[in-house]
Amino acid sequence: YFVEIETPADCIAAIYNVLARRRGHVTADVPKPGTPIFIVKAFIPVVESFGFETDLRYTTQGQAFCMSVFDHWQIVPGDPLDKSVVLRPLEPAPVGALAREFMVKTRRRKGMSDDVSINRFFDDPMLLMLAKQDAELGAIL
Repeated sequence: YFVEIETPADCIAAIYNVLARRRGHVTADVPKPGTPIFIVKAFIPVVESFGFETDLRYTTQGQAFCMSVFDHWQIVPGDPLDKSVVLRPLEPAPVGALAREFMVKTRRRKGMSDDVSINRFFDDPMLLMLAKQDAELGAIL
C-alpha cells in the first residue's frame, strides 16, 4: 500500500518506528504549509497493513491519521512451499522466508491450515500423469 500519514511533528519518530516494525519505508516527510502538521508518505506491504491504523493511533495517542491506497505489485523473495522455514511468533521472518510467512499469515487469517500440499488435491495416478506430461513438455521445448 501507499500510505499517507498526517501527524504533528512530535509524533514523527513514533510513526517511523511503527513503519519499521511493519516492513514499511518512508518515501517523503514534508511539512504541510501554514500548519504544525507533517505529511509522511510511505509504502507498506499489504500483509503487514492489517491493524496498521490501530497500531498507529495507539502509538501516537490518536494524533496521527492515515490513508492507505493500493499502489503496486512486487515479487516476494522466497518459496511459499518451503517447509524447512521455521516461523517464530512475533518475530519478523528473514528476507528469504517472506513468501512463506506471507502465505502462512494469510491462511491463518482465513482460518485455513498452514499445510499446503499438492498431495491433498491429487491422487497418486494423477500426480504421475502430470509429472509425465511435464517431462514430455520439457523435451519438446
